[in-house]
Amino acid sequence: MSLIEKSEKVLGKIHQIIKGKKKKEDKLSQILKLIVKHADIDQDKYFLLGSYAIRKHRTINDLDINMEKLEWDKLRAAFPTPDDKNFPWKTEWYGDQWRWFIELTPYYRKHVDKNEKDFSIEMFRKEKTSGFPNDTFSLSYLRRNKGLDRDKNGHQHFKLKTLLKWKKTMNREKDQKDIELIKSIMK
Repeated sequence: MSLIEKSEKVLGKIHQIIKGKKKKEDKLSQILKLIVKHADIDQDKYFLLGSYAIRKHRTINDLDINMEKLEWDKLRAAFPTPDDKNFPWKTEWYGDQWRWFIELTPYYRKHVDKNEKDFSIEMFRKEKTSGFPNDTFSLSYLRRNKGLDRDKNGHQHFKLKTLLKWKKTMNREKDQKDIELIKSIMK
């Protein structure tokens, strides 16, 4: 089976997940697991950046992921983007880094919720010592300082305490509600 045919098969499975009865965050995690398996990515070499730790308390619309360079390169190689195929993923230079992005919002709108604003996954190519917005949010620092948890699909993500620190560091207007939510959860 060619790489294109394998990619088409993965896309079919992604569509089945989207049509399923699970919650958005569970669908995103399941899709990520499928992508990681297809690309043979080591689950110790990436983590979900952002609000995933509070997924049981508010809706999560997308996944942002920092991934070690060599694993990211495997991801890119496993998901071709030929001009003659309409795949929902692409690789692009985004800001000052490489990003692999899968945009599934149109399909989610068609089959689940016509008013959906976002249903996507983006993975950033990183050195394990490089984090966002600073290196205390790098994979190596977080693993060394036990700042990560795992979900039921094996994906590493910020612990609540780490997420609170990250939200305070980011200090964007949209983070203020999450900061209060996290504080209340941690009580």
